[in-house]
Amino acid sequence: MKKKIKKYGKADTESKIAIKKDAMQSSDESIQFYEDEQKSLQEKLRKLNEKQQDLAMK
Repeated sequence: MKKKIKKYGKADTESKIAIKKDAMQSSDESIQFYEDEQKSLQEKLRKLNEKQQDLAMK
């Protein structure tokens, strides 16, 4: 009986580890998405600032 419990406990632990790894990967992908989005927005802002400066000089 103890052997079955150990096997179940090991499988349960491995399952929990797999779930946590998936959650971490998903979180990492979300972070990367938002970092890329932030870079894109910063570049757009930089271009808008350049256009504003060009217009102010005219």
